[in-house]
Amino acid sequence: MPKKAPPGCLWLADAADYLGYDITTLRKWRLKKKGPASFKAGGKVAYRIAVLDAWLTEQEASDPHSNPALDPVNAPVESRLATAA
Repeated sequence: MPKKAPPGCLWLADAADYLGYDITTLRKWRLKKKGPASFKAGGKVAYRIAVLDAWLTEQEASDPHSNPALDPVNAPVESRLATAA
């Protein structure tokens, strides 16, 4: 029987499913110190669900498709005409 993840956590494979990524992607991110924070518990890689949710929120907030304030189309138009001094 597989060992149960710590309370409020998911093992690597479950975290990959939760995020909708392949387990290989999370492994690569962990090696490169990218993606959501993880830790080892009993020799297995675990992710806190709250950290996964916060990471997803951060990804959404930094995406111009989800955050109109970051969309360059919404940026104020800058004049290209040089003003004489």
